[in-house]
Amino acid sequence: MKRLLISVLLLSLPLIVWGQNEETSEAIITGKIVDETSTALAGASVSVYNPSMSEVITGASTRQDGSFEIRVAPGRYVVQVTFVSYRSHKEEVDLQADEAYSMGTIAMEQTTQAMDELVVRGEKSQMQLNFDKRVFQVGRDLTSLGGSAINVLDNVPSISTDIDGNISLRGNESVRILINGKESNMVSNGVDALRSIPANMIQEVEIITNPSSKYAAEGSAGIINIILKKDRELGFNGSVGIGSGWPQDHEASANVNYRTTNINWFFGGSIDYRSDPESGSSFQRFAGPDTSYMYREQTDADESEVDGNIRFGADFYLSDTEILTASTYLNLESQMNEEDVTYTDLRYSEGAFDGEVLERINRDNDEEGTERDFDFNLEYENKINGDDHKLTAEASFDISRENSNTDIKETVQMGAADPLFQRTEDSEEEMDFRIDVEYVRPLGENGKLEAGFRTDTEWMDNSYFVEERQNGVWTPLPSFNDNFLYRENVNAAYVILGTEIGKFSGQLGLRAENTRIRTEIKSTGDVNDQDYYNLFPSLFLNYSITETNSVQLSYSRRLSRPWSRALLPFSDFSDSRSQFTGNPNLTPEFSNSYEVGYLKNWGTGSLLTSLYYRYRTDVIERITQQEDGILRRFPINLATEKAWGVEFSLDQELFNMFTLTGNANFFRSDSDGQYQQQVFTSESQAFQSRLQLRWDISDSWKYQASLRYRGPRETTQGRRDGNTMMDTGLSRELWDGKALLSLSVRDVFNSQNFDNTVTTDGNPNTDFYSQRQFSWSSRSFSLNFRYFFGRESNRGRGGGYDR
Repeated sequence: MKRLLISVLLLSLPLIVWGQNEETSEAIITGKIVDETSTALAGASVSVYNPSMSEVITGASTRQDGSFEIRVAPGRYVVQVTFVSYRSHKEEVDLQADEAYSMGTIAMEQTTQAMDELVVRGEKSQMQLNFDKRVFQVGRDLTSLGGSAINVLDNVPSISTDIDGNISLRGNESVRILINGKESNMVSNGVDALRSIPANMIQEVEIITNPSSKYAAEGSAGIINIILKKDRELGFNGSVGIGSGWPQDHEASANVNYRTTNINWFFGGSIDYRSDPESGSSFQRFAGPDTSYMYREQTDADESEVDGNIRFGADFYLSDTEILTASTYLNLESQMNEEDVTYTDLRYSEGAFDGEVLERINRDNDEEGTERDFDFNLEYENKINGDDHKLTAEASFDISRENSNTDIKETVQMGAADPLFQRTEDSEEEMDFRIDVEYVRPLGENGKLEAGFRTDTEWMDNSYFVEERQNGVWTPLPSFNDNFLYRENVNAAYVILGTEIGKFSGQLGLRAENTRIRTEIKSTGDVNDQDYYNLFPSLFLNYSITETNSVQLSYSRRLSRPWSRALLPFSDFSDSRSQFTGNPNLTPEFSNSYEVGYLKNWGTGSLLTSLYYRYRTDVIERITQQEDGILRRFPINLATEKAWGVEFSLDQELFNMFTLTGNANFFRSDSDGQYQQQVFTSESQAFQSRLQLRWDISDSWKYQASLRYRGPRETTQGRRDGNTMMDTGLSRELWDGKALLSLSVRDVFNSQNFDNTVTTDGNPNTDFYSQRQFSWSSRSFSLNFRYFFGRESNRGRGGGYDR
C-alpha cells in the first residue's frame, strides 16, 4: 500500500500544473539582463506579479544573450528580475493592449554586506530543468550532507544504483560518468570510486539523457556529469567542515581559494574513515541430468576504509580573454573487508525451499587493499569574443594503482568435508592520456559552428594469483592465476551546426570515432584485436510556443564499450560457490535514441515531460549458469532491446516556504537473445519515482524529506524486486550564515535492500532456481558542522554547502 500511495502521488504531479492556462498575447515586455561588466546573464528569472505581489502571473528565463520576451494581458503588474548572488530588480508596469514595453538593459548588482568580511548572498533552485540537461544543486540537498558522491546520486532524478556497483539512468546501465565534463580515474571503478568523493566537494550534478555529437559517443543511456567546486572570488575565501556519523563515518574537509588580479589558487581536500556493515543471503536449487544440489548461504561483512584526497590547482589569467588552468587530484585509500559466509547444504527435493541439513561450512574472507589515484589536467581557454566565439584545449594524464590481498579459511561445522586454506593477490595498474580541442564561433546573426577533436589512450595491466595450502605447502592454482593486458585508443572528431529562425531553433551534429582495442591473456597467449570506425549523428529541433512553453525533438546514436573490468577473465574468488568471471571477447553495444520533450515554465516552477524510445543491439547481459556445483555469472553480448518510456520532472515552490521536486519515470523494455542455442527473452516494465519536499522553516532553519521508489522489473532470466527508501535532514545556520550545523538520516526505514531471482538457465530440462538478497548499507545518522570565511556564506543557499 505504501508503494502504491507513493506511485499515485508522483504520477499525479502533472495535476499540480493543470491550472496553468495560456495567457493571451496582447502586450509584450522585453529587455536584457547583464552584470556590472555588461556581460549577459543567461538563465536569470523574470517574473510578472500582480500589483500586490501575492501571485505570479507568468515569467521566463533569459536567453544566452541575456534577452527575454514575455507576453501578458493588458493591466498593471510588478516585474521582478532575480539571479543567484545578485540583488533583485523590481519595476512597476502599466500595459495597454498591443503595447510593446521595453525595460531596456538592466545591469544587476552583486549582493554584498559590509561586515567584518564580505558575504555573498544568493540561491539556486535545487533542480533546474532544461531540454539539454537537468541540473541538481548539491548544496541544497540536506540529506547528502556528510555523505559521498553515491549519496548525492541516490537523490538525483532518473539515477539508481545496485549491489554489483552498477549505476543506471532510466533503467539502462550503459551510462557515462564524467568529472567536470571529462573522464577521470576518480570514477573509473563505479560505485566504489564514487564512495571516495565527499559530497562537500561537489557543486552540482548534470543529467544529459540524449547527448549531442559534441560528447564522446560512450554511454548509450546518457551522461552523468559531476561538477566539483572551484571558486574564483577575489581574496581569500572558502570553508572548512567536520562530521561524524553512525555507523562509523567520520570526516574533515576544506574548500579554499585565493584570488589575486592575475592568479586564482584553489584547493579542496578531505580525510574520511567509515565502516559499513553489509549482509546478504541466497538460496540455490539445481537438478540436471548429472547432478543435483540445494543449499542456503548467509553472508555478513564489515567493510572499513580510510581515504584522503586533495585537489589543487590554479587559474592563470594570461589576458582579458585567456585563462590557463593547471590542476591535480590525488587520492589515497586503504580498506579492510572482513566477510563471514556460511553454507548450509540441504537434501535436494524438486521445487522445495528447505530440507534436511547435510553439511554446514563456514568461510572467512579477510581482505586488505590499497589504492592510489593521480590526475593531472592542463586546460587553455581563449574567449575570442565572449562565449559565442572561443577556443579551448585540454590535456590530461591519469594513473591508478590498486593492490589487494585476501586470506581465506573454510572450516567444517557439520559434515565430513576437509578444512580449506587459500590466499589471493590482485594487482592492477591503469593509465589514461587524453587531448581535447574544441572551437566555437557564430555564423551570421543566428548561426553557430562547433567543432573539435580528441585522442584518448588507455592502458591496463591486471594480475591475479591464487594459492592453496596442500599438505602444509602453499601451492599455486594455475586455473585461476593469470596476467591480463588491455589497450584502448579512441580518436574522434565532430562538427555541429546550429541556427535559430524565429521561434524555431535547431542543431545538427556528426561525430566520427575510430576505436582500437587489444586484449592479451599472458598464460595462453590469446590476443583479441578490435578495430572499428563509426559515425554518430545527432539532431535537435526546438520550437518555442511562448516564452514559457517549448517543445523539443531529439535523436542521437551512441555506443557503450564494455567496462575494462568486465573483460577480465579471472573469477571472483570471495565466494567459492558463486563466482563472476569477465569476458575478454565482449564487443560494444550500439543504440539509437529518440526523445520528445515539453517544457512548461511559470513564475514558481517548471515541468518537463519527456517521451523516449531507445533501440539497442548487442546488449551486454549477465548470464547465470550452474557448472560443477558452482553458480557462475558472466557477461555476453546477448540481446536486442527495444525500450520506451515517459518521464515527468517537476520543480514547484509552494506558499513561499516549501519547495517540491519530483520525478516519475515509467518505462518498458523487450529483450530477445540467444546463447548456446538457448533463447532468452523478457518483456518487462518498471516504474521509478522520487519525491522531495523542502521546508524553509525560517531564515536559518531548513528541513528536507526525500522518498525514492524503484519498482520490480523482469529480467531475461528472472525478476528483480523493488524497494522504497526515505532520507531526511535538518539544518541550522549560525552566526548570520557563516556556519551551518546539520543532522541527516539516510534510509530511515532501513529498506535499501536488493532482491534478485533467477528462475531459468535457458534449459527446460533442468530445475534451476536462485534467489539472492543483499543489503549493502543500513540506516545511518550524520551530524556535520561547516564554517564559511572570506566572501563565502551559506545564507541564501538553502542550508547546504558553499558554492
